[in-house]
Amino acid sequence: MKNFFIKKIGKQFIKFIKYEDSGAFAVILALMIIPLMALAGAVVDYTKASSLRSEMQVATDSAALAVARVAKDDAVQMQIVAKDIYADNLFSTGIASQSTIVAIQIADGIRVDASYSMPTTFLQFIGINNLDLAIFSEINISASNLEVALVLDTTFSMNGAKISSLKVAARDMVTTLMEEETGGTVKIGLVPFSRYVNIGMSNRNEPGIDVPDDYSVARPDYCRNTYPDSTRSCDSRVETFPCTRDGVQTTCSRTIYYNCTGSRGAPVWVCTPRSPAQFRWYGCVGSRDYPLNIRDDSYGSEEVPGLLKSWNFCRSKPLTRLTNVRATVISGINAMNARDKTYIPVGLIWGWRLLSQGIPFTDAAPKSNDLKKVMVLMSDGDNTLSPNYPWHEVNNGSVADDLTEDLCDNIVNDDVIVYSIAFEVTNNATRSLLEGCAGNGGSYFDANNSGELADAFEEIADELMKLRVSK
Repeated sequence: MKNFFIKKIGKQFIKFIKYEDSGAFAVILALMIIPLMALAGAVVDYTKASSLRSEMQVATDSAALAVARVAKDDAVQMQIVAKDIYADNLFSTGIASQSTIVAIQIADGIRVDASYSMPTTFLQFIGINNLDLAIFSEINISASNLEVALVLDTTFSMNGAKISSLKVAARDMVTTLMEEETGGTVKIGLVPFSRYVNIGMSNRNEPGIDVPDDYSVARPDYCRNTYPDSTRSCDSRVETFPCTRDGVQTTCSRTIYYNCTGSRGAPVWVCTPRSPAQFRWYGCVGSRDYPLNIRDDSYGSEEVPGLLKSWNFCRSKPLTRLTNVRATVISGINAMNARDKTYIPVGLIWGWRLLSQGIPFTDAAPKSNDLKKVMVLMSDGDNTLSPNYPWHEVNNGSVADDLTEDLCDNIVNDDVIVYSIAFEVTNNATRSLLEGCAGNGGSYFDANNSGELADAFEEIADELMKLRVSK
């Protein structure tokens, strides 16, 4: 548009020059100066109006989303929230105080209207003193169902401040998306993962899961040398040394004995009977053989194996199945701890299973145009383990990376929107792996600290809420 007006003005100027010898140039120029200024200035005014209109649309969308989240049942609060959010978004423009904002309930949700009369600079020369800008945004709540699986790394490398930051960010996201305490149109599930996923003791008999019966194994007597006549004594100290856990440099300790005096005396061989070893199921499941470990089908013929051990090796807290009860999801987040090593594929497959309508869990709804299925994957480091089916006890990160990539592709191909977050990840290959997981409109976030992690979860929540903006 600007180039058009410039060309027009240039042509007119050339015509004026031709009249110079006849003395008509000055008269014509005087007559044309105001229209010329108006034409040139119109570009400036309309460009400014277009820019303001775009900013107003963003502000109005944000205001409508905020009203839908926190104030949709209170007419007075609706106005307050709409005006506050609109003003926050347009703070730099200075027009919020001169705008009119109206938030109302409509049949299917919320509508926010915004209007502003923009003073013109150049168009006033031809009698146009203001350009009226009018924007609206509607949130169609009833037709915006969401099913979200939070697949969150809870390995040892997340210990301390990192797991605390994750809990805060995840809770805030759940609170944003689940507008009602219970019974809303949003369902969220939670999959904390490390070496294994704990599906919860109550899900032992779900179809598609094969958990063997607990059993016991007799153990031989415990025999050892004892020294009943020992007069030996030692000083001791605790010594710390650098070590690695879940790929993270940390500090380990050991006890050092020194300055020992006296004699241990003659050894006496003693045997003590031991009770049978109790092999029990603590909630953890393993992987089906490849390629079923990267697929979400055939559970009738190849069930997911439950894993039994004589001690509680199940380090992750139980997953939370899809639910529209906010307190249930928040409780699962609060219970998360940071233990054990990293195997990302097990988190992905169970996040996928939560979102699938079929067994092992059947809480998800069938696919439809009105339903968005979403997975949010967060990890803070490299795969450090890989499978020796059904267990995950081999230290081959390359194999686990390949399985991660295959699973992400399959999940995206199943029409799941996948967001991925790398949290303080230093390995470029792992960042690329997580970035490659995002798909179907989902974004990748590289969070270098707790603040950026919170921002990532907040932005994902906002993007999911924007799926609910109907106009």
